[in-house]
Amino acid sequence: MKRTKSGASKGGRDITERKSAERALRESAGRMQALFETAVDGAILIDTRGVVLMFNPACEKLFGYSADEAIGKNVKMLMPEPYRREHDGYIANYLDTRKPKIIGIGREVVGLRADGSTFPMDLSVGEAKQEGGGSIFVGIIRDITERKSAERALRESAGRMRALIETAVDGAILIDARGVVLMFNPACEKLFGYFADEVIGKNVKMLMPEPYRHEHDGYIANYLDTRKPKIIGIGREVIGLRADGSTFPMDLSVGEAKHQGGGSIFVGIIRDITERKSAERALRESAGRMQALIETAVDGAILIDARGVVLMFNPACEKLFGYSADEVIGKNVKMLMPEPYRHEHDRYIANYLDTRKPKIIGIGREVVGLRKDGSTFPMDLSVGEAKQEAGSIFVGIIRDITSRKRTEADLQQTRAELARAARVTTLVELTAAIAHEVHQPLTGFVTSGNASLRWLAAEPPNLDAARRSVERMVDAGTRAGAVMARLRNLVRRTPSQKELLNINETILEAFALVDAEIHRNNISPHAELAKELPLVWGDRVQLQQVIFNLFTNAIEAMSAGDHAQRNLMVSSAKDGSSGVLVTIRDSGTGLDEDALSRLFEVFYTTKPHGMGIGLAVSRTIIQAHGGRLWATPNHPQGAAFQFTLPSKGEQAS
Repeated sequence: MKRTKSGASKGGRDITERKSAERALRESAGRMQALFETAVDGAILIDTRGVVLMFNPACEKLFGYSADEAIGKNVKMLMPEPYRREHDGYIANYLDTRKPKIIGIGREVVGLRADGSTFPMDLSVGEAKQEGGGSIFVGIIRDITERKSAERALRESAGRMRALIETAVDGAILIDARGVVLMFNPACEKLFGYFADEVIGKNVKMLMPEPYRHEHDGYIANYLDTRKPKIIGIGREVIGLRADGSTFPMDLSVGEAKHQGGGSIFVGIIRDITERKSAERALRESAGRMQALIETAVDGAILIDARGVVLMFNPACEKLFGYSADEVIGKNVKMLMPEPYRHEHDRYIANYLDTRKPKIIGIGREVVGLRKDGSTFPMDLSVGEAKQEAGSIFVGIIRDITSRKRTEADLQQTRAELARAARVTTLVELTAAIAHEVHQPLTGFVTSGNASLRWLAAEPPNLDAARRSVERMVDAGTRAGAVMARLRNLVRRTPSQKELLNINETILEAFALVDAEIHRNNISPHAELAKELPLVWGDRVQLQQVIFNLFTNAIEAMSAGDHAQRNLMVSSAKDGSSGVLVTIRDSGTGLDEDALSRLFEVFYTTKPHGMGIGLAVSRTIIQAHGGRLWATPNHPQGAAFQFTLPSKGEQAS
């Protein structure tokens, strides 16, 4: 058959078009193959029986199988139960009903790796028709392990945040840029008295009294326009309005958060500060009262730190020391002390802080203050410690005791005069005994003098006899002098002079003063003085006076009546571990209950001509020595007077 020219031309065009189509197809297939090979997501191709036709490198990486291990096998090998069991039914059901469950829509499923582990994945399945009319299915697989972890973390975070908000003690409220409440936690419900449902969806200014309510919308608008915070971003104290119309002070801090859409929401954290404000008010009032107390106190009040630097100096201190507060505050407190206190002061504080053993701090004592003009004055100083966050501060309370010391000196002088009067009175009452005591040595002195004259007048003079007479004169004069010396010591005006004393010696010295009176009244004296008694710290004359007074009282009690036995017993013994106890017992008339209760009162006496000051003065003297004087009935008859004295060690402590 002969081909025409036009027919040949048409056949050439057909070949050219076919070749172009083939080339385009190859290029498209190449691009598809490159896309398939380099895709990050897994791509898998299966037929209607579920047999894998293609398995790209991303799938190899995802599932841990090589393509050769997967191609030709059923795709359900890549699925754990229950997906594996259900898979063939999915495809058959889809082909029968054309209703997609996965095919055509996709969903999250779970993949099974070669090593048996599983992972979450997004699976989207599409259907493609082949020339023969059959279907093949293309699955695109994305590992969503990280996304699921992020979602889980987000859910956990949201759960924790929800728990935090729901259980927070502080109120938490969320509003949008229009001021509409989006969230209102249980603490807010408690604070404001509204349920969340009553507030959410309404403007937050319903929770504000005027003027905050009126100004609120302007705050948000101004902040969004200028970004200059008044409350937002900084917070401050404001007033909240409860459902019942009452108000309360609160701390409000507001922070801004950005929506995904770019808009702002605002989170408010609310704390009721009613109690804090009440505490602050009480603290201010207390501080005001304390300031008034300090400013008006009669006693000086001074505050120093641990270095001794003055922090406060009240008006009474200004008056006491002659300095203004400005002249003292900021300087070391030792400027107010004379030596040796000034030199020792810093060491006192350091020692106390190191050892916590007080010398002044915590106990107080009498010290001496130094005025601005250089004069000094006695003062009672009590120092207390107060703890602060930065360390210790010390509060000193100062009282000028000049008047008290003067009064004490006058009282001491009065006591001394009263004691001397008591001694003189006692001696007057014993005038006869004293005269007898002195008369004996004087008589002996005269007799020996006359004998001496006779021995010297003899021819020849008897010098030995005269010498012996003169020696007797000297002895008699010495005895008389000793009596007069004891009387003079008992009566003279002298300041109190304390020394270490053996109480037994003091007892015997007082005994010597009443010896003649004891014998004149036919009294039997007995002394039981313990050996090795501790020494006492006392005034010899004053203690002699006490013992002398107790002796004379005992003598008078036994001389006043017709007593068959007249016994005077004096004893000394240890009192406890280191003190001494002196007891004087008589067998006189004794003491009734009324006398016992009033015996040591001033001007109370049981004697017809007594003054009633002897026992009162005696008790005062013993108490001044740190001891105690008391009386009890003596059995079977008479009275017993006892007193104790501390030893030198006890007195010093």
